[in-house]
Order: sequence, then C-alpha cells, then structure tokens
Amino acid sequence: MQDFATTRIYRELPVYIQITEALRHDIIKGELPPHSRLPSELELMRKFGVARATIRRALAKLQDDGLTYSRRAVGSFVAEPKVDQDLDQLFSFTEFMAYRGMKPGSQLLDAEIQQVTSVNSPLLVALRLSVGEKVIFIRRLRTSNGQPMVIATTYLPERLFPDFLARDIEHKSVYEIMDESYGLKPDDASQTFEAVMLDDDEAQLLTVLSPATALLITRTGYAKGAPVEYALDYYRGDRTKFRARLGAINQTPLVEADRIRTLGER
Repeated sequence: MQDFATTRIYRELPVYIQITEALRHDIIKGELPPHSRLPSELELMRKFGVARATIRRALAKLQDDGLTYSRRAVGSFVAEPKVDQDLDQLFSFTEFMAYRGMKPGSQLLDAEIQQVTSVNSPLLVALRLSVGEKVIFIRRLRTSNGQPMVIATTYLPERLFPDFLARDIEHKSVYEIMDESYGLKPDDASQTFEAVMLDDDEAQLLTVLSPATALLITRTGYAKGAPVEYALDYYRGDRTKFRARLGAINQTPLVEADRIRTLGER
C-alpha cells in the first residue's frame, strides 16, 4: 500500500484525504481488486497512526466517490469500476460495451405489440403517432461482463418495423436489427437525464439494495430525420459515469441581433 506520509503531493491535504488518496491509488492500480475487502478500521488505524473517526471519514469519502461499498457488520469492499461513456456519440449498448472491451449481454424480459390508447402518452409526441396506433414494446436487462447494468425499455412504431418481434431479438441488439432488416438505425437522438428511485423489482433486477437510485435516460432516436425509437434506460448509478464535452456559446450573433432590434426601435 502506498506510503501516504511520504507522498509530497498529498502533504498539504487533510489527513483523511491523504488516506483516501492512498487507498484510491491501490484500487486504481489493481492492488485491491473489485469485491476484495479493505483492511479493517483497526488495521487502518494502526497503519496510518490516526483515530477511528479519521479512518471513517476516509472510508466514507471512498464510498461517496463510488470506489467502494459497505456491508453492515462485515466491512468495506472495492466496487466494480464505473463504465465511462461519452454523450457526444450515438452507440447501441452492444457496440459501446464491445468498444470498451467488455462483453455485452442481454436478458429479454418482455416483448409484445401494444396499442397507444391514452391521449397523454409521451409516445404520441415522441414518435409522431395518433391514438390507436401500435408500437413494438421490448424490455431487456443489459449486462456487462455478466453484471447487470441497464434496464432498457424500447418502443418502436409498428408500421415502420413490421414483424420485428419475429427477428432474433434475444441475441441481436435492437439497433442491429433496425439497421440490417429495415435500414432505419438511428443516426441522431435527443436525450434527457434524471436521477430516479428504483422500485423493488427494478432494484432486484439490477442487483442493488432497495431503496436505490438510478440514472434514467429518456431518448428519442431519429433515422433520416424521422423518429423511429423511444427509449427509457435505467442505468445503475454506482456503475456508470457519463461525460459530455461542452463549448462556449458564441454570443456574437445574439449581440448583433439585439443591436439591430434596438436600431429598429429608434
């Protein structure tokens, strides 16, 4: 384990942060692999020569950062590393997992044709449907290296994808079938993100203790400018991290528009 007392970069930090960084170093370097048990509070107190309260602050910081999880009366354990996903590229789950060198998996939970009967259904606006039209409903549990990651619910306009459920939806990704069989794989999408509470069934599917939170991604996918997919994806918050690259807004056109408007009012 890294000697935090001799690490120059950490000397000016609070002691509990120094301990946190020493443990973080061991986790990132693989010296403490996923699901391995961290040394006990007493062992850490002896190693670092600090009080129990300091050790507890360091362990709490590690857990807040998603690097560890705790089991009551057992101790702290190293968590699985988070999957880091960029938001500026449109991938299917299968494509993204393969890109990250992970093995994607899928368990089909439900699949059927549904009729949109409510005038308040978000499907009407998202997929430009009329009341009474039919959609293909698919619900799957997506896994990474055998670990549950996402509960994925997908709606497709039935008129655009006839006989979709007759395809190999248990072994192929939805995007793959949309592309190969219909030529309508999404090439553009709009997404919203929000933190939500999982119900007991969802928590059990994702193998997290209830009550638990997840990141809900609501997506409308477009192909050739037309909406072809409406999706609700519940990502495990402890296993997923999203990254977006942002640029500053060019305000010159806005300033110029205000100047022209002001001149016109004179």
